[in-house]
Amino acid sequence: MTEGNSGVSSRDFQIDITHPTPQSNGDIFYGEMKFLRSKNPNGCLPELHEETDGTPSLRLAVARDAYLGVNTDDALRNDRCELRDAKLKLGTPVWYSFEMRADPEFPVVDARCVCAQIKAPYYDANGGSPLFALRIDRGRYLATIEHLYEIKDSDIVNGIEMSNHVRPYPGPAESSVRAFDHHVFGNTFRDFKELQVRAVLATDSLGLPPHLEDEFRWSTDLVEVRQERPLPDDIHAWQRFTIRVAPTEIKDQDAVLQFWMRDPRSGENELVATAVGEFGHVGYPDTGGNDEPPPDEAHQYFKIGPYRDKIRIWEGKPAAIYVRNIKRGYWEQGTTLRAAASLT
Repeated sequence: MTEGNSGVSSRDFQIDITHPTPQSNGDIFYGEMKFLRSKNPNGCLPELHEETDGTPSLRLAVARDAYLGVNTDDALRNDRCELRDAKLKLGTPVWYSFEMRADPEFPVVDARCVCAQIKAPYYDANGGSPLFALRIDRGRYLATIEHLYEIKDSDIVNGIEMSNHVRPYPGPAESSVRAFDHHVFGNTFRDFKELQVRAVLATDSLGLPPHLEDEFRWSTDLVEVRQERPLPDDIHAWQRFTIRVAPTEIKDQDAVLQFWMRDPRSGENELVATAVGEFGHVGYPDTGGNDEPPPDEAHQYFKIGPYRDKIRIWEGKPAAIYVRNIKRGYWEQGTTLRAAASLT
C-alpha cells in the first residue's frame, strides 16, 4: 500500500468485495469491514455490481421500507447502509482510500446524505457527529470537519455561556472557518458539556450550496482549514478519495487531517484540504474531572455508505452509491505532523 507513507502493519487492509462472508444473523463480513444488519435501518443489502468496463463495485443503498428490523431509536431518525471497520484506539494515525460514484438516479434534494465518515466520538451517548464527513448535498459534494468545543473556549457571563470562538459569519472576507454550530448556547457552567462545531472542509467549484447558507451561518477560529483545490463537480463519475488523519491522542492536543483526491487526467493524488484542530473526545487523566470517555477508552472508526436523516424531503426515493478499492493503512507521517501542529 502506498497512500500516506505506510509500511505493512496490522492496521493495513484492502477489502475484497467479491468474496463476502454472510452471517446467520444477517450481517455480512467483507474482511475487516462489516455490514451490520441491525445497525442499518432501511438499508438494502450490499449488492455486487458489474461496471461497464467489467470491473466489480459494491452498491450500497437506502430505500423506504428496505429493512424495518432495527428495534432502536436509530430507525426513527435515519436511514443507513454502511460498512464499518473495527474501532481503533483514538489517536491512531491512519489513512483510508476508496473509489466512489453516485447512482445516476441519486435524489437531488436540499438535504445531506453522508457517504463516508470517520467517527471519533465527542460528548454524546450516541457517539456524536463524525470527525470527518464526505456528503452529497443537492447533488453536489461537500466535506465537513468537526472539532471539540470546551468550557475553556467560552466565558460564563451571569451564569450563561458566551462563546469566544464561534461568531456569526460576516461574509467572504472572514478569515476564520465557516461553520455550523449545532450545540445549544445558553448552557451554564454546571451543565456545560464538551461538544462539537462543524466546519466546512471543502466544496465543489461552485462553493457552498445556496440552501446551506443559513445553516452554516457561523464562523470558528478553533479549527484551521487550508483549502487547496475544489472537490469534483460530477458526483456520478468515479473518483478516488483519500483521508489521512492523526486524531487527538491526549486531552487538548491538536490533530491533523488531510483530504486528497486523484486527478482523473494525471492520475496523481492532489491535496484538497488540510485541517488542524482538536478532533475527537478524550477525557482528562484525572478521572475526577472527566465527563467521559476515559483516555484509555476513547476510539475512532470508519464507515462508508449512505446515511441520511429520515425527513420528508426524500419522498421515499432511494439513494445509492457504488464503491470499490477500499483500503486502510498506517499513516506514519501523521504522528510527526500532529506533534508539529500541537506546538504552533
